[in-house]
Amino acid sequence: MTFATFLDFFAQYGYLFILVICYCEYLNLPGFPAGLIMPGIGVLAGQSDLNLPGALVLSIFAGTLASLTIYAICRFGGAPLLHKLFGKSKKFQRFVNECHCKIELHGNRALFLCRLIPVLRTIVSIPAGLLKVPVRDYTIWSAAGIACWNTVLIVTGYLGGNVVIACLT
Repeated sequence: MTFATFLDFFAQYGYLFILVICYCEYLNLPGFPAGLIMPGIGVLAGQSDLNLPGALVLSIFAGTLASLTIYAICRFGGAPLLHKLFGKSKKFQRFVNECHCKIELHGNRALFLCRLIPVLRTIVSIPAGLLKVPVRDYTIWSAAGIACWNTVLIVTGYLGGNVVIACLT
């Protein structure tokens, strides 16, 4: 997705676009990097009729929903499904094992902490589902971590975008 396409969709669909793009990003789909998307949402919210709190709430909701989707697939599909999807990727297995160890060692706090670490933040849903972490705990701790991550990136884009625009005018 090019930045021009991103801008066109944002201008046309606003909040719905935020919901869809954040959902896709948290599903860890290729082409949806959080480091660009989240600050981009902040910049665009600052330059449009959309408000920052609305953009934040939608991004947190979409991130939590996508994370629950991955969690459910892993909880009910289990390891055989993961092996079929990802095969023998050593790198992927290493990240899943790292999250798995953190959850076993630190419990629910690990869900929150992993949400703040790039790469682990999207993979943590997999071992949480495999370990059958209670849905309520998973949702609360994940949503808290997602809220912190999204808020930092979106507000950075919002504030940074306003500074850049002010300097250009």
